[in-house]
Amino acid sequence: MTAPLIRHATEDDVDLLCHLGATTFRETYRPISDAAEIEDYVGRQFTRAKVQAWLRDPRARTLLAFAAAAPAGYAHVRAAPVPECVPDRQAIELSRLYLLASAQGTGLGGALMDKALAQVAALGGRTVWLGAYDRNVKALEFYARRGFVHAGTHEFEFGGQIYADPVLIRAVTVAA
Repeated sequence: MTAPLIRHATEDDVDLLCHLGATTFRETYRPISDAAEIEDYVGRQFTRAKVQAWLRDPRARTLLAFAAAAPAGYAHVRAAPVPECVPDRQAIELSRLYLLASAQGTGLGGALMDKALAQVAALGGRTVWLGAYDRNVKALEFYARRGFVHAGTHEFEFGGQIYADPVLIRAVTVAA
């Protein structure tokens, strides 16, 4: 396999990130969530203003992943409030890591995760945390293979309901 292209997103990528975010979210959650709730979430979360804010935040990094030169996924890490169940109070959040369904199972997800973890380290993080939907079994299995362990739960609002999503953590090692 040729090494995948993964690069930092820029302001020029806002429209692409809005599209990728909406598409990957729909692909991921339509089989396990209400379609109207998904559309409401997509309409609120993947706006130009929201994505521009990701890119302008000095305590965040957004990466784009490409398969055969076509955009296939993205990752976003950020300094954010850390759930009480995470012992490292300086942990960095892996806020988003999504691939198009067509790119899953190709190794691109692992490569994107590696680059995202490097960004966590660049932000000074020694621990990374994420929240995951407990019905997203495919993602939970991916995270487990990548060394994440269950630390507790945190609240996540979706579709007007509050969910207790699993919080997963893992140490971030920095190569010398």
